[in-house]
Amino acid sequence: MQKHIAVALVSLSLLSLGGAFWPSRAADDTSPKPETSSPDTEPAGGCCKAGDATPPTQLVQKVPKGQLMSPYQDSAKVADEGHQQFTDAGCNGCHGGTGGGGMCPPLDQGVWFFGSDDDALFRLITLGTDGLEKEGFKRQAQGVVQGPMPPMGPAIPTADDLWKIIAWIRSIQPAPSHVIHPPASD
Repeated sequence: MQKHIAVALVSLSLLSLGGAFWPSRAADDTSPKPETSSPDTEPAGGCCKAGDATPPTQLVQKVPKGQLMSPYQDSAKVADEGHQQFTDAGCNGCHGGTGGGGMCPPLDQGVWFFGSDDDALFRLITLGTDGLEKEGFKRQAQGVVQGPMPPMGPAIPTADDLWKIIAWIRSIQPAPSHVIHPPASD
């Protein structure tokens, strides 16, 4: 029990640190955001467009489940920017700087506990595991996890920033798998 409390406290402190960096970065960022999407960045029939300044927490409230789709189908185009967003939000404190894991699961092994589609990943990062389960999502795979993922939506200023983080995650991991295979025994 004490271990879970310690992990929760570390997670919350990292969340606060990540959130503390965002306001100053956002205030300094005067680069123009695209108003419209080009055909290669806009998903067919999707809700989301490149440059969307909607906060992630608001987007998950207004878009029905299953309809969040990344505007960055070619993740390589924004992967570097997504990695910077990942670091700025403090995600590296738990998942490691390269996404290889730490006290939380590695992001580069193609295993997704709640599914690998854009909607599930966006909502998981925004709401955290407890919030995602409250929304009715079911865990599809199990793994060794030190504690629940905290809701990171409040620490990430815009939906576009979160889509870029997801694009970077997709750029470092193989095709998703929903099954964690135990090591082979001799």
